[in-house]
Amino acid sequence: MSTHLVYNRLKVQDIGVRVISYLEAEQPGVMPTQPGQFPPIANAGIPSFYYPPRTRNHYGARNEFAAMLDAPDPRKQGVNKVVLHHDGMPTSLGCFMVLKDRELSTHIMINFDGTVYQPLDLMHVAYHAGGGANEGSVGLDLCQPVKPERCARGDSELRRGGYFTGTINGGTARSLGYTDEQYESLIAVLRGLKGVFPSFELTAPIDESGKVARNKLVDNIKFRGIVAHWHIIASKWDPGPGFDWERVLIGVRGSQLYYPVTLPGTRNLSQTPKEQALEAAEPYFRITEDGEGGYFPIGVNQAWHSGIHMPVPRGTAVLCPADGQIVVARNTAPDERLGSPNFVLVKHEVGIGDGKKTVFSLLMHLRKEKIANDSEVPWIRRLVARGIGDEALPEDENQSAPGFKGFLNERIALLDVDVKAGETLGFTDQFNSDMLGGGELQNVLDFAMFSSQSLTQKGAGAFEIVEDDADADILCNARSIWKRIVRKPEELRGLVEGSYPLAPSDVREFYNDKKLPTSMRWVAAKHPLEWSDKTEYDQLFGGGVDFEWSARKQARRFLQKIRKFLWWDDGVTKHAELPSDRMVYCYHPITLLAWVALGEARSALRPGPDGVQKVLTGDDLKKARAEDAAAEAQLGGSLTNCNLTMGDEQQNAIDTDKADTDNHENEGWMRWEQGEWDPE
Repeated sequence: MSTHLVYNRLKVQDIGVRVISYLEAEQPGVMPTQPGQFPPIANAGIPSFYYPPRTRNHYGARNEFAAMLDAPDPRKQGVNKVVLHHDGMPTSLGCFMVLKDRELSTHIMINFDGTVYQPLDLMHVAYHAGGGANEGSVGLDLCQPVKPERCARGDSELRRGGYFTGTINGGTARSLGYTDEQYESLIAVLRGLKGVFPSFELTAPIDESGKVARNKLVDNIKFRGIVAHWHIIASKWDPGPGFDWERVLIGVRGSQLYYPVTLPGTRNLSQTPKEQALEAAEPYFRITEDGEGGYFPIGVNQAWHSGIHMPVPRGTAVLCPADGQIVVARNTAPDERLGSPNFVLVKHEVGIGDGKKTVFSLLMHLRKEKIANDSEVPWIRRLVARGIGDEALPEDENQSAPGFKGFLNERIALLDVDVKAGETLGFTDQFNSDMLGGGELQNVLDFAMFSSQSLTQKGAGAFEIVEDDADADILCNARSIWKRIVRKPEELRGLVEGSYPLAPSDVREFYNDKKLPTSMRWVAAKHPLEWSDKTEYDQLFGGGVDFEWSARKQARRFLQKIRKFLWWDDGVTKHAELPSDRMVYCYHPITLLAWVALGEARSALRPGPDGVQKVLTGDDLKKARAEDAAAEAQLGGSLTNCNLTMGDEQQNAIDTDKADTDNHENEGWMRWEQGEWDPE
């Protein structure tokens, strides 16, 4: 199985996703014998624009093919853009057949399920865009049925985010959006193309409004980057109003962001327009604040709580919030009474301001996973593929241990496994949040994000930095926190005396209140993590001098009970480069991700090396639309039948598509559904 893009018949760029290229249609090991020839076809079910011979090629090649194998290729330096199209078809295989019929071509096709096809070598010129842009571009067709009723089996309007309307090139366009799988594959392809063509930039044309331009560019040939067909031809509107430019531009920079679970009836952060990130996150805030506990930044027992509890069904896939590296993990049997101590700790470098900052994600109470090359968890499969090293296991079974051997032996494993945003890190299990005694197991994910250093300057950023509780005890003694909750001075005096300011029910009532001050979500509190071997628990069991001995005794018993859940020791400190005093800045993880996403969106929509782009407007745009439509009509395309033989499964899909195009009531797709406007 290949994951490479093909240039000059060589697999030149690994993009990490399956690529079905034209090479798979050919007889293995058989090379061309004459210029312009291709090996015998072996798999007719693979789309390839090189079979069968037509009256003219479906692509452009300035030199004879055999000579190209050795001669320098000016196209390598000449390609400076990728032109995005939608195909108006239920499947990419149907698109391929129509392009063959019309004697057109494209380099890349991405089906609604994310399957990537490369039916044309990247060194050849595809007939896809017109307007003089073909020679300097790569053509990329996204499967897009445009209308909900044209969706293929397994596709749906819901999967595509709905039906969208927008103004493009002065006209109103309506179409479906795109699937998550398509965006993931598209981002991987675009990153790969940057590695093939050095003049191509991972940016889009930004106009004077600070958004991606919605009209044809004045200088559309010189612009370097990712463009829509509408940027090249004024009579086009593909890839349509439902295309999420923000998501793609953030993604190609390697900084996509996800909430670890997607709540029912919501869209995950990666799918949300970033300017609406905080508003769209409200269900994620409420699900944590409406519950019985697991609040941020304190719990009902008045102890610091580094993250939030997200109640989700047991076995829910947990997604990686951002690109990063798993640095610590554990995979062991759950405790019958307290639940699962399993977790992953991911180290990220995220864009904040004009630089990068280190942030950690802790995802806890995961189920025990099968450690094998067929694991459901991708990073575990990669870890297994490495094999066991020669690291020695520490004698203390509670001490962290290096590498795969430590993970295999159910220890706190010190790892270095790269993971991508949105990748499955594991699956949720259960946890008894009443660790002091009593309570029942709950289906919950504990999600925290923290940093060694504050991510913003005190008094100068979005977060309110709280540093007024500097001791190692887990009980929250920060007046700046309690002043949000209590209103009576005598309740605050309890902090000085070492007692609880409020009863657990009062804390719960505060968080369950729909009028909860949102400022609590913007706290960046510095305190010890609850899962550290140096964190003190004495004050959880009563304060004051008279109770000191009793409290310490109870704390020791409690630590013995939860020992299996603690994971931060000296080995973790050194390996993950965490502070030795175990004091970290903790953030509401939903707030932090939404806030970072807003910043990433602003960065993604900054103009690239070619600066702000000018677009056609008014009479100039109307004139260009008429001229481009006339030029397109002159070029035309032969709509002859195609004799390509396909495999049964592919042929069935194509027959469905082709039957639809042969229906005269649907002939309009030949124009407007491929991005042209209805005749006025």
